[in-house]
Amino acid sequence: MSRTYDPSSYDDHFCVKPPALLWLAVFYLSRAFVLLLASDLGRVSSFRPEAVAMLRGAINPYTFLPSLIAIPVLYVLISRGPSSTKLVRWIWAHGRSILAVAAILDCAIAVVGSGLIGGDIAELAVGQLIAALFDIYFVVYILATPRVRDAFAAFPPPEPARRRRR
Repeated sequence: MSRTYDPSSYDDHFCVKPPALLWLAVFYLSRAFVLLLASDLGRVSSFRPEAVAMLRGAINPYTFLPSLIAIPVLYVLISRGPSSTKLVRWIWAHGRSILAVAAILDCAIAVVGSGLIGGDIAELAVGQLIAALFDIYFVVYILATPRVRDAFAAFPPPEPARRRRR
């Protein structure tokens, strides 16, 4: 880490906290699973059936692959701590690359699904193009922002092994 941030930018383990926009980017890139989970939770709780149907309808089957790539980073973002396993630490260390791959794939799926490539301009799906713009923005943000780079470079050190009492 080459930058110094405000003391409130660090967590209890003196690691740079992931910024709010990074949380948003990770939730956006793993939205297929997040929406599926939200709709399942809505079915079990007292949500209106119309709201659950709307959540289910917002799930695009083509976004499952980028979500599958991004969901491990969401898990690590939620669970990172000193007692984390080597796999969690590895995912966090490579999180920027993983998220960039997920965003680029999601962007490609959105552009192809929009009808921009080989489609009729009159039947252009503007929503898909807006999704592609979000993906491009998040790729640039994840790869170019020093705060994101520093957040992924820091991970709470492992807990020391506990000694047995005799």
